[in-house]
Order: sequence, then C-alpha cells, then structure tokens
Amino acid sequence: MHELSWDSPQNTDRTSRPDERPPSDQVGSSWRRSVTDTLLALAGVALATGIIEGAQLYPRLPSVMLTYLIMVIVLAGTRGSYAAILSALLASLSVDFFLTPPLYQFSFTNLEADDLLDTWVFLIMAIIAGQLAAILRRRAEQARHRERETLLLSQQAQALATLQERQRLARELHDSVAQALYGISLGAHTAREALESDPGEVIAPLEYVIDLAEAGLAEMRTLIFELRPESLAAEGLIGALTKQVTVLRTRYKLAVDTQLSEEPPLSLESKQVLYRIAQEALHNIIKHAHARTVFLSLSRQDGELILEVCDDGKGFDPTEAFPGHMGLRSIQERVALLGGSYSLESTPAQGTCLRVRIPLQEENELAGQ
Repeated sequence: MHELSWDSPQNTDRTSRPDERPPSDQVGSSWRRSVTDTLLALAGVALATGIIEGAQLYPRLPSVMLTYLIMVIVLAGTRGSYAAILSALLASLSVDFFLTPPLYQFSFTNLEADDLLDTWVFLIMAIIAGQLAAILRRRAEQARHRERETLLLSQQAQALATLQERQRLARELHDSVAQALYGISLGAHTAREALESDPGEVIAPLEYVIDLAEAGLAEMRTLIFELRPESLAAEGLIGALTKQVTVLRTRYKLAVDTQLSEEPPLSLESKQVLYRIAQEALHNIIKHAHARTVFLSLSRQDGELILEVCDDGKGFDPTEAFPGHMGLRSIQERVALLGGSYSLESTPAQGTCLRVRIPLQEENELAGQ
C-alpha cells in the first residue's frame, strides 16, 4: 500500500524561521546584529566626515549634507532602522563638531535652529527609510514563503496525480489484461481436454481463446498508449480514437459506428485534451450506460471541430443527480481549456449524446506561424 504524506506548509516553513530558534540563539543573534550595525554606523559616518573634512568640501559644497543622507538611506535599506537612526544622530553631531565652527566643540546650549532642523531631518528620513525597508523585506519574505508553499503544494499534487494514475492503471490491468489471461488459460485447458476426449469440440474453446487474446492485446496497446503520451504525436488523434474503438468492440462486445475525419489541425496539447474528453465519455458509457451500440464521430464544420459520442443506453435526467457526473465535470473543465463548448442530451431509457465543439481558427493561426 502506498501512503502519501501531507505536510502542513506552516510546519514545513517553521524550521527555517529565525523566531523559532531557541531563546539563547535569538539573544545572541540580536546582540551580534546590534554590534555590527553600531560599527557600520560609526565607520560610515567617520568615513564620510573624513572625506569631507580632508577635501575641505564644507562649506564650499553646501549640498555636502546629502552625502550623509544617502549613507543613512543605504544603511536603512540594508541593515534596518537602528543603524539608520544611529548614523543619522552621529552624522548630525559630526557636522556640528568637525565641520561647523567653532570646531571640536559641542554644547546643546549653542545649538541653533538650523542645527536642530538638520538633526530632525536626518532622524525623520532615517525612520521613514527604515520602515519602508522593513516593509519591503517583510513582503519579500512573504513572497518567498508563498513561493515555497506553492512549490510544496505543486509537488504534493504531482505526487498524488502520479499515485492515482498508477492505481488506475493497476485496476485497468487487473480488470482487463489479467482477466483476459485467466480466461485464455481456462480456454486452453478446456481445449486440451476436448482434444483428448473429443477433437471435434476443440474449435469452440480455441475461438474463445482467440477472442480473449485479441481483446487483451487491444487493451494492452491502449494502456501502453496512455503511458506514452508522445505516441499521440506519432499516431495522431484518429489513431488514438481507433484504438479506443477496438477495445470497445473486442473487450466489451459493443457495436461501434464511427465517422472519423482526417487528422485535425490541432496542437499536440489540444489533441491530448480532446482525446481525454472522448476517453472519459466512452468510459462513462461502459460504466453507466449499459449500451449495446455506440456512435463516435469527429468532423469539421464551419471552422469548428465537432466531437460527438452517443449511445443507446439507459440514459438519465440531466437536471438531477446521475452516475458519472464527476466524469462530466472533468469533460467540462477540459472543454473550457480548449475554449470550446459542449451540449449534453439524454433521456431515460433512450440513450445519451455528448457534442463538443472546438474552434479551429486559433489553431490554424498557430500552425501558420
């Protein structure tokens, strides 16, 4: 038995979140970051002040304050609010202490209105830049988190689809090929016994064995075709539908009337979708309709490709719940993928008819390109 493990996205992401680490690790990491931010702020302000003072850019270059402002914004974007606010305070004090006469002196009582204004401008810019950077980092982290969740869900969906496909193929092999091989074995034993007792009775069991072998061969070819979707490109949609018809005739003993046109001008993806639609419709007939006759048609008319699948089975009332509605929902979704439309007509005890219309205009344009 195969089991599929479903991991919660929250649990999966939890191991990578810094706030889920032990408290001692969080304190140590926070302390190291604070020390690093402090050193960066000191180094940045010292470097900018040294360059300005060494080149004597102040007061010859009044816009020298912009140098500090750029440094504050860079620290806010790369390190956060703490580094930005600290560098803003240090930059304001450095201007008053190293660049504005009297040099190397500082007193809160001697601060002028312009000095205070510069300090407030630095602080406000540092806070705003720090908050904006924090918001951008948080959104980036959320985007990465959603991307990881999407990837995980995609992998889980792919694994589930693979498992379901394997289980379906296992059921098909058990219900068709395995049963056919078992019937062939019984028929061969019967023929051998008849050959020993009454050779004239050998013909009937041999014909039974031949019929089962042909049915099993047709079923196996169909299953192999489904396991190798690239075969659709080589054999075409008409060849794929013909294989399905062969299975209906040999295995299920249904009378199948076909009217298949030449290979339609569709892309490989569209052919695969249309093949699955026909396959689902035929599967519903086998499972629910209890029909004796099936009509399968594929034709072109007025720029449209028309797929028609009808049967003379027991039918149903489309306005009420009915067997096979999940298969019909799958058909609806696939028809929508092709940009087409469908109609379903059914009457109890009078059969069912499904018609799917697919526009060919876009497909022809793509083929022409």
